[in-house]
Amino acid sequence: MTALLCAAALALSFAESALPSAAFMLPGSKPGLSNTAVMFAALSLGWAQTFMIVAAKAVFALITRGAAAALMSLCGGVLSALCMLLLFKKAKGVGCIGTGVLSALCHNAGQLAAAAALMKSGAVAGYAPVLVLVSVVTGIVTGSVLKAALPYFSKIIKAKEMEK
Repeated sequence: MTALLCAAALALSFAESALPSAAFMLPGSKPGLSNTAVMFAALSLGWAQTFMIVAAKAVFALITRGAAAALMSLCGGVLSALCMLLLFKKAKGVGCIGTGVLSALCHNAGQLAAAAALMKSGAVAGYAPVLVLVSVVTGIVTGSVLKAALPYFSKIIKAKEMEK
């Protein structure tokens, strides 16, 4: 299941990079659909598998877009995954969409921190208000995609359990 989710995350990441940026998105930003695979891992698999997918996404960013993109992917991915794991395990009632929004906020915060470190400047914090709005939109989208996909993922998990 981890390998399947990892492949899905990488395929979605690749597909997103081919899309033109939407009008509300900052240059270089993506909708974050690959995070639905990370969210599902956080919901159903556990810490190790979730962070394996985050690491694979960072390596993919390194190979396809360079070291700065990998660092930003890793920093954003780790904070986002921590948020997802904690919300799914500890906070009842937040749901997929709430988790999508909060984890998108954490992802962008991690990326801002990485950008500030790379640029040796806190000037990137000026993007924070825009990133909050982008996080809400992309978080709603990724949370909604996960919510819609859960019945299908559940069928896959049940089929795998029956094979055992």
